[in-house]
Order: sequence, then structure tokens, then C-alpha cells
Amino acid sequence: MARQTHTEIEIRLFDEPGKLVVRGRSTKAVVAALLRGAPAHGPWLRQVARWVEGLVEDGWQYRGYTGDRLLFRSTKSLGRDEAEAYVQRRFGRDALSRVSVRDRAEERNHAKPPKLPKADDELTRELRRLIGPESHQAELYLGHPTEELSELLLDMSFLSQEALEDPAISAQIEDLRDAHETDAQYRDLHTRYLTLMERIGPSDPAAEEAYWDLFSYMSRKLSALVPALRSFLERRGFTDLCEHEATAFLTAALSQALSIIEDRDED
Repeated sequence: MARQTHTEIEIRLFDEPGKLVVRGRSTKAVVAALLRGAPAHGPWLRQVARWVEGLVEDGWQYRGYTGDRLLFRSTKSLGRDEAEAYVQRRFGRDALSRVSVRDRAEERNHAKPPKLPKADDELTRELRRLIGPESHQAELYLGHPTEELSELLLDMSFLSQEALEDPAISAQIEDLRDAHETDAQYRDLHTRYLTLMERIGPSDPAAEEAYWDLFSYMSRKLSALVPALRSFLERRGFTDLCEHEATAFLTAALSQALSIIEDRDED
């Protein structure tokens, strides 16, 4: 079977995993997490955020986060020596103390990760935006002109912030947060996912399956908030939202709720 070799860059963030939580698979989510984590873990993460932006600008493909390292793959034919020279030229001579370059051979028919499962229920469709909003924007907001999307998202984001301040919803989130702190099943799923990411990479079917196991588990936990959020909309008189507006509201609210629930993981 034919094999294809890729040049990869690995940026070491920490000496052990688990110090920084990255939510989502987009580089925007990575940059946001690095900037958010800089005050607690060190200002050098701001420098890494600039590196990530530079790599994306130069066409490198983000491959994943293992809990202590960021992985990027070259989309061009690039040798290891050439890649190391690029890193030093782009990010400075000292960059190689944190950045390692390697060649990775891969079966051609496994070069692409499995397609994401089809969203066959409302909650899954909403929560998939937490993974990669760019990938699902057309699916979620079909029917809204492009120029209206940013305004729609902003309006629903403000409304979701107000919803999370509602006493009933806030109390429910706090209950979920307390339960999450001692949730052994979540820890097991999360550890398994990070271990597979580090050992075999994000494109392997086993790592993809582990990710979706973790995602499905958290989706079920967050689904408890959906009835309360819908009740909030009814109390506020928002009974005529179209499917896409409701999706934007619930997505923003669930995303913020997830941040609150997992906040103690970063302490």
C-alpha cells in the first residue's frame, strides 16, 4: 500500500499535559486559549499564539492539541532541514528549543480523517459549532444572507449571556459544574482521547472515535439545559425565532455554559 510522508511541526507548550484547555478544533480556538492561558501559565503563550497565526498564514495545517503540544503539518513538499530553517527564519533562532520538526509517514487512504457524523438531532447540530464553526456555518445558517450572520450571532450572544444570569439557569449550571468536578467517566474519556491523540495523532480512526465518545458524553450532560433555555426565551417573549436564530442562541448559551462547567479544570 502506498505511503505518503508529511513534514510536521510540534510546538511544546508544557512538560506535562492538562494545563491548558482548548475548546474547538479551529486555530481561532487555539489562539484564544493561548491568550486566555497566558496570565496563569506564562506570557510566552502569547508568543506561541503569534506563531500559530503565522503558521496558518503560511499555509500550515493544524492537526491537533495533545494536552501539552500543538501539531501542524506542511501542505507543501518540505524536507526536515528546510522546515527547521523555516522555523528559525520565521520565529527566531531560539524557536527550535520549543519546536521540533519530524517526518511522518502515513498510508494514503488514511491521510484524511473520517467524515464527521451527520447531525441528526437539534442538540448535536448546535453543539457541533463548538468543534468547528467554519465547517458547519452553511449548514447551520442556511437561509440567512451572509451579511446578516455576524449581526445575528452578536444579538444571540448577548441574549445568551442574559440567559445564563437567570437564577434558575445559573443554579442548574452550578449543579452540573459540581457534578462534573467529580465525574470519573468524563476523566476516563478525556484521558483516553488525549493519550490516543499523542500516540497516533488526530487523523487516526481510533482517536476520532475517542473524540466523539467524549463529545457525545458532554452533549448529553449539556442537553439538560436546553428546556430551561427555551423556557427563558418564552418568558422573554421570543416565541417567533426561526430555527437558525434559535440555533445561534442555544449554541452561544451552551458554549458559555460549557466554559463555566469546565472552568475548574483550568484552576
